[in-house]
Amino acid sequence: GNIVASRTELLFDNVDNSDVRSQVNALNRQNAVGARQPINQDRKDWSFFTFAGVFFVWEFYRVIPNELLLSTLFGILAITVLTFALIPHWTAALFVFPFIVILYVDLLGVIQLAGLHLNAVSYIAMVMSIGLMVDFLMHILLRYYESSADGREAKVRDTLRTMGSSILVGGISTFLGVIPLALSTSTVFYTIFVTFVGLVALGLGHGLVLLPLVLSILGPNVCIDASLQKSQIEDIGDEEENLSSVEVVEVEERPIEVVDARGAVARAA
Repeated sequence: GNIVASRTELLFDNVDNSDVRSQVNALNRQNAVGARQPINQDRKDWSFFTFAGVFFVWEFYRVIPNELLLSTLFGILAITVLTFALIPHWTAALFVFPFIVILYVDLLGVIQLAGLHLNAVSYIAMVMSIGLMVDFLMHILLRYYESSADGREAKVRDTLRTMGSSILVGGISTFLGVIPLALSTSTVFYTIFVTFVGLVALGLGHGLVLLPLVLSILGPNVCIDASLQKSQIEDIGDEEENLSSVEVVEVEERPIEVVDARGAVARAA
């Protein structure tokens, strides 16, 4: 009869399972072998191919660098667009974009120094960290633009005095919340611990030190406090209302009586 399908088992004896590059190279070599087969020429679905369950993991390792880069670009772009929408001054995006890029690159360095590798857990943690690190920047920027102090340095001092303590307490509470993960023997929990400690430390440093320093030098000297503008509009409206409610009182004309020395009374209209 005709052979419809056949299968044979192969053993990979030259693949280092602890090395991601070795696994990705093995997958690429298997794909190259399948592509060279004459039966697979000009066909979308190959008739001759190799498959193993571990190929799903190897495929993830192969595409994760490009996927992480794409996710990072879209995340930073989304944050920049939201900055335009949430902070009513166009210069805010000029501070958020470069600072979030610096924070992200620094966090990649922290993960590298901690001896962690790029995997599914670190990928999710890195993408999630973009939304967490921007909080340290947005609160400082929004309070800076709302400050009614005169001058850049005065606005920075007012921002740190009113908002700095809240950001510091929030960062410390987040740090305390992930400390128990440091005691875990699981690689997953340890990766999350390193990522969160890195983003909290970097976020506090950049949000409370570097960003105020840059704002004191390059920050715009404007005030966009909506409550102050609203109160000013209400005051103007109250003044117009008071002016419109003023009544004009007519004085009734009465004749004036003048008494002369002889007692005669003279009337004047």
